[in-house]
Amino acid sequence: MYIFEQFFDQRFGKSMVIKGKPGSGKTTFTLDFLTSIRDHHPVYYISSRTTEASIADAYPWIKERFSGEGEIKKVRTDYLNRFERMVEEGKFGDYLRDGLIIDTKKIVPIIHSLYEFVDAHSGERPIIALDSIDAIAEEYNIPEDFLFLMLKNDLVEGSGANLISILEAKQNERLEYFADGVVSLDYNIKNDMLIRSLTLEKMRGISIGPYPSYMFSLAGGKFNSVMRSSLVFPDVKYEPTRISDPAEFQVSLGDTEYGKLTPEGTDTVPGGSIVILHIKDKGPSVNDFVSLFKTNLIINNIIQGRGVIDVTASGYETYTVLLKSLAGKYLNNYITTSKSDMINPYVISLKGVRLKDDINREIIEVKLAQSKGPYVYFLSSDYLYLVYGPEFLNQIIEVVDDIRTTGVIFIVADDTTYDKMFSASHISLDIFSVNGYAAVSSNKTSSYLVQIIPDEKRWPKIRFIEIE
Repeated sequence: MYIFEQFFDQRFGKSMVIKGKPGSGKTTFTLDFLTSIRDHHPVYYISSRTTEASIADAYPWIKERFSGEGEIKKVRTDYLNRFERMVEEGKFGDYLRDGLIIDTKKIVPIIHSLYEFVDAHSGERPIIALDSIDAIAEEYNIPEDFLFLMLKNDLVEGSGANLISILEAKQNERLEYFADGVVSLDYNIKNDMLIRSLTLEKMRGISIGPYPSYMFSLAGGKFNSVMRSSLVFPDVKYEPTRISDPAEFQVSLGDTEYGKLTPEGTDTVPGGSIVILHIKDKGPSVNDFVSLFKTNLIINNIIQGRGVIDVTASGYETYTVLLKSLAGKYLNNYITTSKSDMINPYVISLKGVRLKDDINREIIEVKLAQSKGPYVYFLSSDYLYLVYGPEFLNQIIEVVDDIRTTGVIFIVADDTTYDKMFSASHISLDIFSVNGYAAVSSNKTSSYLVQIIPDEKRWPKIRFIEIE
């Protein structure tokens, strides 16, 4: 919401059009924004709905009604006076609709209340919102263009107020041309999920950056935005918060946020489990999520003294992050793999002929002799294919059956590996890309957009925002 605060905090008043098809979240977005800035700006909301009971329950401040003095002294009223004359002259005359006579003079007090509100809060950069401008205009048989330009000229440009006009129509080129800001909301279906997006089409005076489109959710009846973020590990020593050991023979994922994905609703996984990270789409955001999931999981376990075996192509990159960030004593619990004949107590040499010859309980017990269990194993199908070719698929179950009783196995899997291992998994996470964002769904019914945010130590953490 910060960019919208910036927009309305500019020196002069601004007008904004918020458009989108029904159900796209225009009202929820507007009301959540007004709620967030009420401490800094006086706000006034007018709805064309016949009842506001459901809205008022979620936003109690809507029940507050402005009561002006009825005399406008500070606000420019040029267009208001012209409008009143046109009503008096019958240019916005009464008309027949559904057997009822509609009195267009009823709109005059409503318009006056907007002017009186701005007048009462002169110099405070008040914000008024019309929900929606085309519905209000239709209700009183007034061209919406005239209504918008009247308020823009008198209240925005003439008096320094801010105006939000929700537009139910897909577009109104005239309104969008004259508005200082245009925001469009939309939704579509992907992977049987409702994906919502917000696009900044125009924001005069504000840089919208290279990515003007954002994902959001309406879970819980609130507007939950997901800002674009990339994975950056701080280049400083990191002292992770030491969490207490979970129950016996349980592996902690290291963050209570993961409780949203596990069957138990906790951030722990029972020993002997197989967790599949099914990569349905490749892309930078998916790679960032998997890398952060893996790195934080490893950190959480090696600082507990538990052993980790990393059989992925990203093992070197992970080791580099750990080396820069953690005290060296923790790295004794981290074992990587390499397709070479090197002799290193912290590296397993892969011969590339038979998977179980290279990774088995005997080798693991030697490498992790100084570490405690349950152990954590990270394997990736792309790396195994690179080392062993397609034959690894016929060998992986044999290896998994051999080592799974010693800990928890995490497999970053392509479609073929996922199909082969799914029935044996305790948790299966589908990971895919949506408009440049990573999204995750699990055995549970909910799906989540992924946001990477720094903690108080500037270390990147995962935040899941439910898709709804």
